[in-house]
Formats: sequence, C-alpha cells, structure tokens
Amino acid sequence: RLAPSILSCCAAALMLGCSARMGRMPDTAALESQLRPRVSHKGDVLRVLGPPRGYGVARLRHLPGQRVIWMYERADASMLSGEVKFSMLLTFFDGQTYDGYMWFSSDEQVKVRR
Repeated sequence: RLAPSILSCCAAALMLGCSARMGRMPDTAALESQLRPRVSHKGDVLRVLGPPRGYGVARLRHLPGQRVIWMYERADASMLSGEVKFSMLLTFFDGQTYDGYMWFSSDEQVKVRR
C-alpha cells in the first residue's frame, strides 16, 4: 500500500521539477480600469502594475521625440511537452506621463491601445 503512494509523490515531484517560469505578468485588466493614457503618471503605473522587469527608450516614427518604455514579461516552459509560452507588456511614457501600452502573448493576438 505504501509503495503506490511513494511512487505517486515521486512522480508529482518529478513533473513539478520539469517546468520553469521567468518573470511576472501584472494584472493586465488594470490597464483599462485604472490607468488613463496622457492622464496617469509613472507613479500610477508603478502602483498598479508593480516594478517593471526592464527599461528602455524608443523613437516611434509617428510621434515626436523619444518615449520611455517599461517592460513586463513572463515565460513558462515545460520540459515534458517542450512548450514555451511567452507574454510581454510594454508601457510607454512621454516624460512622466503614461502614454499607452502594447501587449502581446504567444496565446493571443497583439493588442495595442493609444
């Protein structure tokens, strides 16, 4: 009786050890409900989404000047299935003012709001 229980526990532990997660995706529903482009500021984004995983600057062709970018990302990989899922959220700022976002995932089509 004890052998099947031990075998089940070992199998579960092995399966849990065969996956990896990198990063943390914030609650993307909060983008629409709590943040307003050209009204919210960096402090609001930090409060709602938490600290970003990375920072950058970009020059977008259709907008004057540079935009500061905060990046949030998450990747999940399963060694058993070989499947990798990836999600990324880019938030854009014009100076200190939140200017919109771009969100995409390996599970969904690209979403952009400006």
